[in-house]
Amino acid sequence: MRHFFIVLLLSTFLHAQPAAPRIPTESLPPILLPWESEVHTRDVDNQPYPAHKVAGNLYYVGTAGYASFLIISPQGHILINPNFEDSVPIIQKNVEQLGFRFQDIKIVLISHAHGDHCAGTARVKEFTGAQVMVMDRDVDFMESGAKGTRSAFPPVKVSRILHDKDEISLGGSRLVARITPGHTKGNTTFTMKVQEDGKSYDVVILGSANVNDAHLLFDNKDYPEMLPDFLRTFEVLKALPCDIFLASHGKFYGLTAKYAKLGKGGPNPFIDPAGYREHVNLMEKAFYYKMDWVKRGY
Repeated sequence: MRHFFIVLLLSTFLHAQPAAPRIPTESLPPILLPWESEVHTRDVDNQPYPAHKVAGNLYYVGTAGYASFLIISPQGHILINPNFEDSVPIIQKNVEQLGFRFQDIKIVLISHAHGDHCAGTARVKEFTGAQVMVMDRDVDFMESGAKGTRSAFPPVKVSRILHDKDEISLGGSRLVARITPGHTKGNTTFTMKVQEDGKSYDVVILGSANVNDAHLLFDNKDYPEMLPDFLRTFEVLKALPCDIFLASHGKFYGLTAKYAKLGKGGPNPFIDPAGYREHVNLMEKAFYYKMDWVKRGY
């Protein structure tokens, strides 16, 4: 009964917002996300993966499952997602195999404050002296090192607190940080443009739109705004222009299949606007199914 009234109140609130989606009232069919049938453990996902150029001055330097991106310039580089502490040597080796200096990283960004994307931040800062820039709602988590939780990691002092639509600029590259909360309070999607072969492409580096524990949508003392935050996030993501689709996990954007096509003479496989739209739509459907699953008492 309590869940019914929560949904009723939320529905009333959403109807007052012009662009808000309708919350389904009927039972929904199950949604199986493509990667849910695969084995994804830290041992598997934290293995080395070949570094490669995505497009323009944007490179992949992450592990098999935890995506990290390097944006290069003559004035220094930007690293998105240091991942776990023991991911950092893998990332460093990838950066150097591409011919760049790890010590030239001037800015570190995170997609969101979960250990598999941010626990290595302090280590990268120690090695490089880089500035650490974090979305406002994830700052406390980073500076406390998730103290008191099972996923605690070395805390790091944030150099710059980001807010929605803030810009990060270095050496001619400009990223926009868009808050897309739900997965974490400060979950961030970065957008930028890259130039390749005389063309300009819109890049979206998605944080995550995945619901890890659907029960927390309704009963979450630490994050009571989670459910409406997810709903707003889907509206933001659907409105973003996207040519090149990337994300905090390679599995979200089909990294393995796309990497296999590199150098085969065809078009750049990372240029995938349809794949981006399909992913956002799939994640929204999965969100509604998981919400409905909890409402039905599972």
